Amino acid sequence: MTFKNVLVAIDDSPQASAALDLAISLSHDLGASLAIVHCVDPAIVAAAAGSEGAAVVEIELDELETAGKELLETASRRAKAAGLDVTAIMRNGDPAPTIVDTARHSDCDLIVLGTHGRHGMTRLFLGSCAESVLRQSPVPVLVKRS
Repeated sequence: MTFKNVLVAIDDSPQASAALDLAISLSHDLGASLAIVHCVDPAIVAAAAGSEGAAVVEIELDELETAGKELLETASRRAKAAGLDVTAIMRNGDPAPTIVDTARHSDCDLIVLGTHGRHGMTRLFLGSCAESVLRQSPVPVLVKRS
């Protein structure tokens, strides 16, 4: 199987940074292009804001989107420094299905993402974005465990 378009999902975690490093290295070695996606989940923001209202949700979303754009710019610079053709993508939505949807619409043939490697009750309560992507993805998924 040949990988020509790699998608890496990032947030501001060390696990995502490790996944980005791996995706940059793989893309470079394979001669593939790299798409970098960052997701902002409005449902999490709304739940965290609680009864504080729509204005607070809007402010929080704006702040998260600004931070996400900066994160994408930094990641893109790292990838471009390695000589890669890079596309930065900012999306709103539940991360796992949004990552899978982005891969489909970006003609990606490999998804790379990091995971916290949670076990037991922690995983049960917090869920696993990586596991959801693995289950939903129409393309191979490479999970960098930290």
